[in-house]
Amino acid sequence: MNNTEIFTGKSKDYFRCRPSYPLVAIDWLRARCPGERVLDVGAGTGIFTRALLQRFHDVAAVEPNGDMREMFREQLPAVPCLAATGENTGLAGNSVDLITVAQAFHWLDEERFKAEACRILRPGGKVAIIWNTSVKDDFTRARDRVCQTFCPRFRAGHAGKRSVEEGDDFLLNRYFSKVEFASFPNPFVMDQEMFEGNVRSRSYALSPEHSGYENFMAELRLVFERYAVNGSVTENQMTQIYLGEF
Repeated sequence: MNNTEIFTGKSKDYFRCRPSYPLVAIDWLRARCPGERVLDVGAGTGIFTRALLQRFHDVAAVEPNGDMREMFREQLPAVPCLAATGENTGLAGNSVDLITVAQAFHWLDEERFKAEACRILRPGGKVAIIWNTSVKDDFTRARDRVCQTFCPRFRAGHAGKRSVEEGDDFLLNRYFSKVEFASFPNPFVMDQEMFEGNVRSRSYALSPEHSGYENFMAELRLVFERYAVNGSVTENQMTQIYLGEF
């Protein structure tokens, strides 16, 4: 399965059960990016695109997966969403002020994306790499142990390419010629249905037709029951932004 097909069949869970992004993070971007033309790369179902629209008024997206793109277009019909990749957007040169990549940088070929970003960015344009990153605690460690046990493709860190520490070093010290970093609390409260859908939406999660799926979900329910308070669990997350120039 190539990267563009990994999320096929996951769009409903992804849209419904993934966290959004705090407005203060979008305000931080807006203050540093005065231009209006924004391209959201690997936009998925449009969660970050919707957040951008609170402060930017000319936003487009690219999303290579047809299932995710269909959900995007249902939710944000007024926003252009192209069937393209971050390495080959199809946009005109010198046409974009800001490129955003939320939860998707790990799927890109980093050097080919850099070349495409340099081609389509206007002078002074910037690239924002955004992650909702879990703060490790007993709850998230227990959930991840279940995923590691049942899901052969489970990876932690920055999408399996690097650990969080290695990814941080790469983005802060090696990828950009100049970069700013900011981090914002983004706690995510989930009831049991949301929690199960959140895990199912992940690229490595077993699909319902897999022979181990029922045991996988049963173990996840035990984790939920152990850590739930008043019927919900809270995943403490930080929204981290690396805002760079090439």
